[in-house]
This record gives sequence, structure tokens and C-alpha cells, in this order.
Amino acid sequence: MVYREQNKFKVCSFFAGGGLLDLAFKEEYQIIWANELHEQPALSYMHNIGRHIKVGDILQHPNHLIPYGDVYIGGPPCVDYSSDGKNRGEEEGLTGRLVWKYQSIIAQNKPMAFLLENVSNLARQHKDTLYRLLTSFTDLGYNMGFRLLNAADYGVAQSRERLIIVGIRKDLGFFYEFPEPSQIRATVRDVIGDLPEAATVTKFMYEEPLVANHTTNWESPSPERLYDVILNPRNQRRGMRRLPWDDVSPTLTAHIAKDGREFLHPTADRRLTVREALRIMSVPDSYVIPGTVKLSHQYRLTGNGVPYLLGKALARSLRLQLLNARDIRMVGII
Repeated sequence: MVYREQNKFKVCSFFAGGGLLDLAFKEEYQIIWANELHEQPALSYMHNIGRHIKVGDILQHPNHLIPYGDVYIGGPPCVDYSSDGKNRGEEEGLTGRLVWKYQSIIAQNKPMAFLLENVSNLARQHKDTLYRLLTSFTDLGYNMGFRLLNAADYGVAQSRERLIIVGIRKDLGFFYEFPEPSQIRATVRDVIGDLPEAATVTKFMYEEPLVANHTTNWESPSPERLYDVILNPRNQRRGMRRLPWDDVSPTLTAHIAKDGREFLHPTADRRLTVREALRIMSVPDSYVIPGTVKLSHQYRLTGNGVPYLLGKALARSLRLQLLNARDIRMVGII
């Protein structure tokens, strides 16, 4: 039984950011609806994914007005579960409770499958929340699976461990099988070593970059600040940290938007450009963040995203398993 391409599984996306996870799903699924709280990353989403995104607070959006989709995907904000963030959990955190909003949307519309992405710390320091979340989805009629996956195992030049939760509606008759790791191990040199010198942006001059989003402004940190901290170390958590050429990058975080000193180029005396950060997230160069998006938001949406190759592995394996389940059911009916 062949599933026609024009009948792609329909996807609704939540907490979509700039659409890096949606980009991984876009080729093999039809994304019909998305939501993002902030306008700036949504501008990049519209430019690269589609204009179906709705900007606004999902807490103010009635569940019954969200369209049905075969698959729901989303990564509720992780700052209240992150060891690098506020780590306040669901009860004290303003965003930690959003995992339950996502749960209530799934309870309302009962998609065939859903994917939830979050920081690994949700499975470590917030096990009670994770257990209750998994139990609630099971009670809603889903076969649940979760796993800590490192993007570096899927060809991404970054050590980025994330919790991936996948639910499959029980009437489909299977549990999701997570994709096997890739045989490809990528390094920082592999993904950014071929880029030309970054163009510079100053108050008086703009050089059109040869590669989109590949510009540097010398402000965070400035060369003077960089050399000062290197020569006169302070009592800092990590100080200045250059990325290694021949290994994976440490986890890129959203706060690179405020201070890039923990993500310095392997040899150049500057922080990474947005394009370099996108490449370390394995995002193809066809994804271009428009200039209308503020630079700080460009970095932030990159650091908040899901690495493209990891997202692609999840999207492809889920699609194949849904197709297989569909074919088995249709054969059984016949």
C-alpha cells in the first residue's frame, strides 16, 4: 500500500521559535499551523517555513480553536528546567507549566502522534514532573517513549543532549522506535572551516556578506575585553572559551545573544557569527534569517532550536513508522 505524497501527514507546531524543528519536518510533512509567542523569531519562521504561524501567547489561545493535525511537535520553553537557566520547575517557574498547556492541547485534539523536546535536566532534576507528564499521556491513550539523545550522535558538530518524548495513539498499535545514531561524526572544522572571513558591521559601513548571516560586530565581547579576560582571569564560571577545530562544539545556548565569550571562533578573536552558529546546529545555508530580525534574536532563535539533522532523523523515522502502521491497518481492513 503506497501513501501518496500529496497526502502528507499534517503537522501543527507549538513554541515554534524560528522554525528549526519545522524545517526538519517540512520536506516530508505538511505543516498547517504553528504558534510562537515572540514576533522576532516568527519573522524568520515566516521567511523560511510559511505564513501559517500565529504570533501570541498560547495560554490565551483556546484549545478548541487549534486545528487537528496528524502530528503535533513542540519544545515548550526549557529555562525553568535547565541547569543553565532558572531551573525553577513547573510550580515556581513562569514557563515550566507550559508543558501542561501542550498536554491539554493534545488531550483536546488527540493527534495520531506527538513529539515533545526539552532539556535533559527535565529527566534528571525534575523527574516527578516527567513521570506525571508521561502518566497523563498514557491515561489519554498514548503509547509513550522517551530518550535522552545527543545531537552529536546524529552528525551534528555539537554535544547537545536533549530529552525527546514521543507519544503514539494506542489505536495505531505500536510504540515509537527512536532512530539509530548516524555513522557520521562531524567536527567544528567540518561545518565552518570552509566559510570565508566574516563580513564586518559597524555604525558607518555595511559589507554585504558572501554568506548570509555571516557578519561580526566586535561588541560582545570586544577584542579588548577578550584579551583582558584572557590575560587577567577573573572568578568566572567559564571565562573565554574557544571552540575546538577538531572536536564537537559544546552546547550552544540562547545566551550567546547577550555574551558570546563562551563561544569564540577557534582562531579568530571574536564570537561566532550567526551563520557559524547555524552550521553548528547543522542548519542548511538555505535557511536565511532576514535582516529585519534583530541580531540578538538571531542568536537566540538559533540557540533555542533543535539541530536540523537530529530533527530530520526524528521526522523521517516517525513518518515511516506511521506509514507502516497505516498500511498494516488498511491491509487488515481489506
